[in-house]
Amino acid sequence: MGLQLPGELVSILGMLGYDWPTSDEERLFQLGQLWVEFAPKMEAAGAAALASASTYWANNQGEAAQAFQAWWNGADSPANALAQGIPGASLVGAGIMVCAGVVLALKIQVIVQLAILAVQIAQAIATAAVTFGASLLEIPVFKMITSMILDQLIGMAVDAVLNG
Repeated sequence: MGLQLPGELVSILGMLGYDWPTSDEERLFQLGQLWVEFAPKMEAAGAAALASASTYWANNQGEAAQAFQAWWNGADSPANALAQGIPGASLVGAGIMVCAGVVLALKIQVIVQLAILAVQIAQAIATAAVTFGASLLEIPVFKMITSMILDQLIGMAVDAVLNG
């Protein structure tokens, strides 16, 4: 399970009208790693298939063998598809890992902003007696500023994922 919001900050996040991200960055990292590990397996499968095909070509002659060899070496062949899939699998894995990093960074920033808001609210409440309640008027402003910051953080995270 990924980074979770401390219990003290759950009510503050709800008060601002946001939900805690359900994305699990640990699972995303694991999925990305699986894709990266899949690339060499795909390469090995392609090499084994090529070895089998080469053995067939060496041991057989005729129209069927030539047609198979032409098909195997063609542009739409399985060997070509496997060769193109190897870097694709690595890139997909790296992309998923980047997404996991973005999710983790967003969660950390949300926790930091909520902690700052909690301190600001506590400070406003603590100074309410001295300011005859005037400091309590700061709380809605603090909430609005934090909400705007959270919107910007979410926008930055979405932009990072969609635009690299």
